[in-house]
Amino acid sequence: MKKALLFLITICITTLVSAQQYVINAQITGFESGTKFYLNDPELDTDIDSAIIENNVLNFKSTLTKTPQSLWVKTTVANEFYYFTLLMGNEKINVKGDIKDFPFDLKITGSKTQDMHNKMIDLTKAGNKQRNKLVAEYFALTDDSAKLKAKAIWKVIGKIDSTDKVTRMNFVRQNLNSFEALDALFYLKNDFPRDTIRKFYNSLHSDFKNTLYAKRIDTYLKVGDVIDKGDSFYNFNAFDKDGKKHSLSEVSGKYILLDFSSTFCGPCIASIPELKEIAQKLRDNLSVVSFSCDAGKETWLKGLNRDQTKWLSLWDGKGFYGETIIKYGISGYPTFVLINPDGKIVSKWSGYEEGALFNKVLGQISTKSN
Repeated sequence: MKKALLFLITICITTLVSAQQYVINAQITGFESGTKFYLNDPELDTDIDSAIIENNVLNFKSTLTKTPQSLWVKTTVANEFYYFTLLMGNEKINVKGDIKDFPFDLKITGSKTQDMHNKMIDLTKAGNKQRNKLVAEYFALTDDSAKLKAKAIWKVIGKIDSTDKVTRMNFVRQNLNSFEALDALFYLKNDFPRDTIRKFYNSLHSDFKNTLYAKRIDTYLKVGDVIDKGDSFYNFNAFDKDGKKHSLSEVSGKYILLDFSSTFCGPCIASIPELKEIAQKLRDNLSVVSFSCDAGKETWLKGLNRDQTKWLSLWDGKGFYGETIIKYGISGYPTFVLINPDGKIVSKWSGYEEGALFNKVLGQISTKSN
């Protein structure tokens, strides 16, 4: 009897442990044995697992601390980047396909959450394939005479993106009680009326309403309207590299150039020399404050170490889903917000063009001072 009871307990414990782990079994042809793949958390920009493909078989096995989670399986071969996306928990996932099927045509099964992700991929992959091809064409352009062609390329990309947005919005309406729809809804939050989003949130089943994905929507609703030019600045608390808490209101008596950026954003990196020039030449009238949109602290600190900036750089650990990012309406990096000494936003813009940032800031300050 005791042996039978011990056997049952062992089975229960083994079942519980396996239920708390993810297992990704992939059969993928076209890669050489020994090719290393990584399981990547794109939110933290961190590799959380790795595995070697042998004889077309690739296996990952470990535990996710938060579920479900958006992940990438990725590798680079001969300077060519290969990846596919997953939306999964601690469960078993099966993947089949060939190197030519990356990233949209692999067969991925084993999870209801992933099934909904697959459904979204199927709805949007034609446009994504065309978009990827056009982006590659754009980056292949090498001379000034190609400007007209570049303009035409981005015009087509704009149409693809518009169609993609409509497709995703319809998916949200039709599949609201799913993690895939909630994830899409957060990214499309500025495309739906706020009242509509509130109705979506209120109608969620309890299985979804108490999840991190739904709480992101709740945060957006609680934060209220996005602030813009003419509004008073939104005060926030965040930490410097030494862990000391600061509020934006501590910076007073001057203009503030609030720089929203992320560590591996190309235009953000390109803007650093010009921001250093602004911080130095306009120091009597202006303070630069950077706010990191990175979710991972290690990633943020790597950027600080690389850039060696001397102004106040802050991080709140909430990434794209935090109250500050939402309230300032940040949807791309870098985004700059210029605040006058009275605490009013006098300008707000996204993107970086070399040489234009200094003149734009100087022009705003000079105009307001006269």
